Amino acid sequence: MSLNQISKVYATALLELAQETNSLESTEEELSSLVDIFFSDDTIRHYFLSPLVDPSEKEQTAAKSVQGKASEIVANFITLVVRKNRFLYLKDILEDYRTGVDRLRNRSSLRIVSKESLGKEAVDRITKSISSKFGRDVRVTEHMDPALIGGFKIYIDDFLIDASIRAKLAGTREALLQKKIPVGAFE
Repeated sequence: MSLNQISKVYATALLELAQETNSLESTEEELSSLVDIFFSDDTIRHYFLSPLVDPSEKEQTAAKSVQGKASEIVANFITLVVRKNRFLYLKDILEDYRTGVDRLRNRSSLRIVSKESLGKEAVDRITKSISSKFGRDVRVTEHMDPALIGGFKIYIDDFLIDASIRAKLAGTREALLQKKIPVGAFE
């Protein structure tokens, strides 16, 4: 089973449980905060990924660490993921879970990638424009990519809108290559 399939299976199972208990958003918030905690600290992440730590010890540690900090569904889910040695997939499971919630809520995922933060006003304009164009609500996340020269890229569902300087330069280059200038035209 590929990484993509593993995370989808776990996310779908959690989505079904959360839907039955009418707790889609709260489950997402809890899972998101736990994933942030688990992956923000190298010591915690290495502990759960280490082949030297006994699996039952990892499971007990996970159960104790989430007890009282998360709902029963999320606590049991985290424990299950650790028991099945799927801790590495938690971030992907969270993303697939978010995608499932968005699909159920008729919402699109909008990811804006830019060199620097665009600011609230620009993000709001982009969000409003995309929302009206696609006719649905959008969930916005903003990411910084220092490799971009300037401009931004927008990922919405399966679409990419590339308004980066690099894309514009590549387009200009391609247009110049397509234009066949006769020899001696500049003499």
